[in-house]
Amino acid sequence: MPAPRLIGRTLLATAALAGAVAAPAAASPEPISALRLAVHGEAVGSTAEPGAASRTALLTCDPAGGTHPNAEAACTDLAGVRGDLTALAESRPAQMCPLIYQPVTVTAQGTWRGKPVSFEQTFSNDCVATSSTGEVFAF
Repeated sequence: MPAPRLIGRTLLATAALAGAVAAPAAASPEPISALRLAVHGEAVGSTAEPGAASRTALLTCDPAGGTHPNAEAACTDLAGVRGDLTALAESRPAQMCPLIYQPVTVTAQGTWRGKPVSFEQTFSNDCVATSSTGEVFAF
């Protein structure tokens, strides 16, 4: 009886090994990271239309690209906070900015590594916005 049991176990082990070799693990693609970024400013004390000082960019990460002029650095900043744009200010060193009130609103819509992103925040001026968000909205 020991011989048939040994043969059965050998065949089972061989079949399992053959199955593992025949079906290699499928490489899962990196989740998509694509954000449409916008900065909308108000021209205080001016006759310009509200929102006239607006700019937009598309940022893709993994690999870095899009229309953002410094996509690599922006993706690095986002990776440092795991895509949580509200945490960007906490991760940045303090910077001196002028006490001029020219509010700007930054927005981000899209996905970060497969998770939906919807972000909007108003800052007192462009310097404060850039200081708080690093390279993400510096375009």
